[in-house]
Amino acid sequence: MSIRLEPVRSNDLRPIREIVYEELRKAIFDGRIKKGEHLVESIIGEKMEVSRTPVREALRQLEAEGLVSNVPRRGAIVQGITKEDAVEIYDLREVLEGLVVRLSCKNITDEDIIKLKDILKKMEETISKKDDESYLNIHGDFNNIIFNRANSKRLQSMMTNIYDYLASLRSISLQKEDRRISALEEHRQIVYALEKRDEEAVEKLAREHVRKAKEAFLKNLI
Repeated sequence: MSIRLEPVRSNDLRPIREIVYEELRKAIFDGRIKKGEHLVESIIGEKMEVSRTPVREALRQLEAEGLVSNVPRRGAIVQGITKEDAVEIYDLREVLEGLVVRLSCKNITDEDIIKLKDILKKMEETISKKDDESYLNIHGDFNNIIFNRANSKRLQSMMTNIYDYLASLRSISLQKEDRRISALEEHRQIVYALEKRDEEAVEKLAREHVRKAKEAFLKNLI
């Protein structure tokens, strides 16, 4: 295992098992740990400066989540996200994101709209500069403004979990520049509907946006 894992900080008061779990989960999602890679308890413990017990507990949690499988005589192996997993995640995202924008439409402010329009300009700049990393970061800022206006902690938690999974898929769905350009236009339409406080339109647009993202992902897999 040549991956980089962050050591547990002494000022982090969370249970060590939880810290190890979240670090490994994040590493799988952002591609630091690849599908098929072996996860060795002793090496993970050494890199994160913890004992093997919390590592073992974290691996069990990842196994329960389907991200890791425990193979006899081989140990823990990363499963990653399958095509079927991805389709399921996009389908869940479509339903939940439609609900998020409908709820946000009730609470969105004029100041929020100004911020969203400013983000759209920055997204356009990153596309012209072919700065994919900045594009994805700004895309996150766009979503956060809308999600926060839904005023639902449970819904926001569910969406955060889904977006954790999508982190490793978004680079595929946005692989081609024409998809990034069309996605930008879809975001513009969503902002316009939010500005008009049109709940039905914004939900429809958000769901269509997710469906197109799924289609682009599946097309780029071929």
